Amino acid sequence: MATKKDAAPLRGAKLMKKAIESATASGLIGSPEPIEPASLARKLKLPNGELVSPAMKELLAFDAAWLGIGYDDEEAEVEAVSLDEIVEEHFGEEAVPAFAEACELLGGDCVLFTTELERRACLYVGEADEAGEYPVLSMTWHDGVARIGGFVPFDVWVAQELGALERGKDIGDVPEAYAALAQAAAEANGDGRIAFTPKAGEADTDEDEEEENEDEGGEGPEDGEAS
Repeated sequence: MATKKDAAPLRGAKLMKKAIESATASGLIGSPEPIEPASLARKLKLPNGELVSPAMKELLAFDAAWLGIGYDDEEAEVEAVSLDEIVEEHFGEEAVPAFAEACELLGGDCVLFTTELERRACLYVGEADEAGEYPVLSMTWHDGVARIGGFVPFDVWVAQELGALERGKDIGDVPEAYAALAQAAAEANGDGRIAFTPKAGEADTDEDEEEENEDEGGEGPEDGEAS
């Protein structure tokens, strides 16, 4: 009879090792390029100041090129970008309004993945799960229609992309053993929807707010002079 421990799905560094074995066997990562210096994988910090997760450490120590994240090696900090910047990078400026609701809902820092994927993705540095892994947001934009979500823990997402776990047909699809993790992450980081088509609009930016404040501030003196 299988024990509870035996039945528990692999997570973190153990799952990442399995993913690396799969990528090596398939040739998906044929010529790994480990992060340099090697010690950087252990001290690299995410935009929120926390160390990268156990799974990300394992992956970067093996290969940093596939994921393609930006980081400052001197400061040991991963580069932060906003979700609207991610959308613009992947799909172009014209796609940003289609993701307006998502950009408002998911306003935390993101980490851009530059690897070529069927569904573009990024790390969302919001709430980590019990294994210390942050959720990955996947997104598509076809014929002017946006779709985003997933909230798949980083270790599980990489294992799917590298062939160690079955890859789902839709955003957020994971093997049954991991399904509860994506739902929990969707609730902790968003509004509980695992995948959705965001309402389109014009997402407010810091520049827009600054211009609005300047306009409001500029009218005061003119009114005062006229009185």
